[in-house]
Amino acid sequence: MFHNGFEAEARAERHPCDRIGPMPSDTTDPLPSGFVTFVFTDIEGSTRLFRTIGDAYVAIKDRHDEILNEVWRAHGGHLVSTEGDEFLVAFSDPADAVAATAEVHRSLAAEPWPDDITLKVRAGIHAGLATPHEGNYVALAVHQAARVISAAHGGQTLVSEHAVDGVALEGGLSLRPMGRFRIRDFNEPVRLYQVIGEGLDDVFPAIRAIPADGHNIVVPDTPLVGRDDDIELLGSMVRTGRTITLIGPGGVGKSRLVSEVGISIAPNWVDGVWFVDLSRLTEPDLLPGAVASAIGAAAGTGSTRIDDVLRHLETRRTVVILDNCEHVVDAARTFIEAVIATCENVAILATSREPVHAPGERLWPVDALGTVTARAPSAEEVLASASGQLFFERATAIRPRFTIDESNAAIIAEICRHLDGVPLLIELAAAHVAHQSPREILNGLEGQIEILRTRDPRLSDRHRNIEGLLDWSYELLNPHEAAALRRLSLFAGSFSRDAAAVAVADGDILPDDVIELVWSLVDRSLLTADVADNATRYRMLETVRTYARRHLDDADETGVVVDRLAEWFLERLGPWLPHDRAWIDDVDTEIDNVRALISLISERDQESAQQLASTIGRHHDAIRNFEEGVDELGRLANLLDEPTVARVSLVTSLAFLMIRTGRLDEARTVLEEAKHLREVHGAPSWDDGGIERVDGDIAQRTGDLEGAVEIAREALERPLSDLGRARMYNLLCISSAALGDLETADEACRRELELNDALGRDAYVASAHGNLAEVALRRGDLPAAAAHQGACLDLAAAQGDSAMVGFSFIVAARFASLADDWEAATRLQYRAEELLNEIGLVLYEDDRAQSDELMASARQHLGDAQFDRLRVHGRQMDIADAVETARELLSAASVRTR
Repeated sequence: MFHNGFEAEARAERHPCDRIGPMPSDTTDPLPSGFVTFVFTDIEGSTRLFRTIGDAYVAIKDRHDEILNEVWRAHGGHLVSTEGDEFLVAFSDPADAVAATAEVHRSLAAEPWPDDITLKVRAGIHAGLATPHEGNYVALAVHQAARVISAAHGGQTLVSEHAVDGVALEGGLSLRPMGRFRIRDFNEPVRLYQVIGEGLDDVFPAIRAIPADGHNIVVPDTPLVGRDDDIELLGSMVRTGRTITLIGPGGVGKSRLVSEVGISIAPNWVDGVWFVDLSRLTEPDLLPGAVASAIGAAAGTGSTRIDDVLRHLETRRTVVILDNCEHVVDAARTFIEAVIATCENVAILATSREPVHAPGERLWPVDALGTVTARAPSAEEVLASASGQLFFERATAIRPRFTIDESNAAIIAEICRHLDGVPLLIELAAAHVAHQSPREILNGLEGQIEILRTRDPRLSDRHRNIEGLLDWSYELLNPHEAAALRRLSLFAGSFSRDAAAVAVADGDILPDDVIELVWSLVDRSLLTADVADNATRYRMLETVRTYARRHLDDADETGVVVDRLAEWFLERLGPWLPHDRAWIDDVDTEIDNVRALISLISERDQESAQQLASTIGRHHDAIRNFEEGVDELGRLANLLDEPTVARVSLVTSLAFLMIRTGRLDEARTVLEEAKHLREVHGAPSWDDGGIERVDGDIAQRTGDLEGAVEIAREALERPLSDLGRARMYNLLCISSAALGDLETADEACRRELELNDALGRDAYVASAHGNLAEVALRRGDLPAAAAHQGACLDLAAAQGDSAMVGFSFIVAARFASLADDWEAATRLQYRAEELLNEIGLVLYEDDRAQSDELMASARQHLGDAQFDRLRVHGRQMDIADAVETARELLSAASVRTR
């Protein structure tokens, strides 16, 4: 099974510790290798603590470091790296890791911190395959350990199931199952455990991750007020084959209501309830991809995303929530029609400002909250109204001692009437109690609305109320808060604190000041905090974003902020970076922001826009989203038509995606433009050899293997970067092997391996080993084939490359059959097929034929009953057990005499 090396990359691989240098060591004790347990810790609320105590934080942090270092040494931990208050520690034994984090919590709790300070750390533990390199690790397990800690709270240790399998704990420690969660960088939901024992905190808020079973809805941290009857009635109406659309104006609470309905009915639907936010879509044809991502539909080879969605849903009993359909109504209607016609056990809930007009659609108007009409209501009457209760709930979240009494009840009732009972507006008004009395809030609100009435009498009352309240809220912000609100409006989706710092920090606003400004805007209900990605991210409601963007344009700040964000996103997500799991997940998280930036920067800096567009194209390829990738990249190529060096890579990526969908003639046409552009402008250094690689792929797919070889040889005679040479040797290897020239193929694969190793392209080192294994198999050199495939497996498993791991299982199954171990052969073959099916990858025809022949022989040797039992067992086999089984088989075969 050969693997090409098209994806462009030229920089060192990133992982969460790139910013953390390896620790100097005065010991000869080596870092653990193989199945390593990683511990991440950090101080909860360190930024706020530093803000509170200033320079005194330095001594506290130093003492924290001393305590943790003593604990790591005492329990056999190997300090890998630190930055600030973060520690990454490696252990050979997961039981030692658990015991160490428990002692950390106890030691910090027992320490007499000054000024009655309470210092707590979060801890996350995960284990996986890893090999040390120059005092650090480059392994998927490190990414995953970082994700586990981000789900924890101060004083809490969370442990993944991978680290605790078969572990015997001592010292009165035990593990409490917390459930399965969807966590970034994990292929599948992961089961988490909390460490419990004497002296450890036992009760914590909900884990900061999405529960895997039932729904993907972010559980709100505030109660929904005044909608109990709606939740119950709507929940009872949801049926398979039915579409219900919640309609109403902006700010009335449609999204919040449908989320609560989804959470309430999730236990009744075997395959869960899945929420799809459509508000961030820039084009209607992106809708199927957004749904596919939300429901976890794997991309099938050569299929469209709507096909992937229908294939995923047709065997499931589930509810799909389409939120904010109003700007993609036609696409939503088309999607709903296809689902209802094809997937008989699916129900649709939608929200929109207007009907979707899908067949059989039932409408549910979402009205504003009830207000008190009496002129002098009592406090009890105000609190009994939904709008009054909401005001009270949000006000007390900011001022816990706030009360509604006879002195302010009528004023609060008047505020709610002025705001027509619209939940968004009431929340914004209630946020003002942090600095103003209810009377001052009412006076300010009435004054602002009167200004708007005079300025533009054509405004509707509802629009006037929204504009008036937002104007007033904006005017009450200090200059730094107002600047932060304006600049954060450029994020179409959620954003991290680091991204916020890039957007906001400028002039006298320092990066370290930004998080305080963000928190202030959250307190004022102008931003919301979101832990959906098991690390706090923030978002701005569409109504607020639209308002804030106008102020950004009026302040003439849009261009400079867009430039900063484009540069920052390119540094982290540029198409030249390795397309590993971390990169894919990061682009998944930020893709709405990237799309919005492209449209904003296209008139100012087409080259940067083209680079961002190339990122999107490479991402479509990495997740095998080929059809949608062709559509989106084609649209971007038409928009970003300025002839630049970056456009060479953009259209080359488009040609490659066209090849993936079988559009070879179109690919040739597009590739000709890339060649012409390169003649005039040159090729980007990060895409050296990209045109030849695509040209060679076209030749291979049309049966012109000699032509593919010639393309590779001609390119290798010209000056090329090491990256470009690695690509050409890959092309030469695969094409020569297909022609039967195994000597040339072997030499080309070895050169490819050397170059990728020197470049630090670990994913391609793995694929080069896999290619060498295939060549060795064809040459009959079984020990060499097993050795190379074993190296491929180790690297792929450490990086979480499911495709390479699956291919390695298949090769290991063939070696098992040679050793007459038909049980292992059957288990590994079907575990491979299950793994490849999960990621939507289909074997080539000749590989499929070999596997079918192998399994036919296995059935003959084992008998039908035993074979069927092993087939089921193989599909359910633990991935770590399968890796170990394959490794043992390949290791044994690599030393076997010929």
